[in-house]
Amino acid sequence: MKKTLSLIKKILELSIDELIERDSDIFNHAEEVIDQLSGEEVIRLNRKLHETTINHRLAFYLEKYCYETELEDLIVDIEYNRYYENPKMLNTIEGRITARPDIIMHSRMDKTVPTQHFLVVEAKKELITEHDRNKIRGFISDDDYTYLFGLTISYCQDPNNVIATLFYYNGENIIEEDISRHK
Repeated sequence: MKKTLSLIKKILELSIDELIERDSDIFNHAEEVIDQLSGEEVIRLNRKLHETTINHRLAFYLEKYCYETELEDLIVDIEYNRYYENPKMLNTIEGRITARPDIIMHSRMDKTVPTQHFLVVEAKKELITEHDRNKIRGFISDDDYTYLFGLTISYCQDPNNVIATLFYYNGENIIEEDISRHK
């Protein structure tokens, strides 16, 4: 588990860093930042793009950094709302809910792969809520999924940071580890 944990941390860090470096112009910046920019810069930076646009770019980098590692056979998908032929349902402490994770890294429809459900991501342009954290905990603990890792990520709440928390089960508890990255 330690080796896999180190690998996913490295992949997440590289992916988030590249997202910041190459695609920060798609983030919705805070008002105090916008006030310091020219009119053309404001238009470019404050387009109020949907979070799915940002998620796509993060998914692209996750896939890129998985390539040529032992995770290269896993697939990165966004807005994946099925568990085989059924809607994706999830048991959480809030009850049973329909779920559509923002990003997942998995093996589609192949239960023989040891890491069929590898990483699940809930992403927001605002603050991450307790509901978002509960969904990630649910995906890790629900017997249908048992994801190895979960991630919550807030792209735009703080203009200087991408706030990210990695979740994983250590054999006794679900651990939450801050892996935020600075712009």
